[in-house]
Amino acid sequence: MKEIIVRPMQCAIATGGLLRIDRIGSGVGIVIFNSAYKVAAGVHVLRGESPGGDADNPAYYANTAIPYILQEFERRGVSKPFSVAVAGAASMMSMPDKDNAGSKLLVAVKAALAKEGLPVKLEETGDVVIRSILLNVDAGKIKIV
Repeated sequence: MKEIIVRPMQCAIATGGLLRIDRIGSGVGIVIFNSAYKVAAGVHVLRGESPGGDADNPAYYANTAIPYILQEFERRGVSKPFSVAVAGAASMMSMPDKDNAGSKLLVAVKAALAKEGLPVKLEETGDVVIRSILLNVDAGKIKIV
């Protein structure tokens, strides 16, 4: 089975096989999937908002990554409905969750998704856990480990 691994600050589109975002710590991994078209996008963002609106690397910021993914889907003729999964936003130091950079990033990710009308269907965030998201595009099965 073909495997696509998404690294930090990277976005990948998968039309089959396994889409994998590994070692998500204080960043946030996002998978957006359309089961009818069997197309998915995975992105591992590290910051909430681009200071200048557009970014050289749209996968770095939540507010540029989500529109970028939707543009890529549109370019391929893929439309709603989408399933969305998010993982990460871990506290990498012993800080209260509300002061944690991961928590602030998660708020920005959810705001960017909400702006595009994309509700989160699967989420595992916070705590001090390093996570991975795995999506079998062919079978439409997603899990967070």
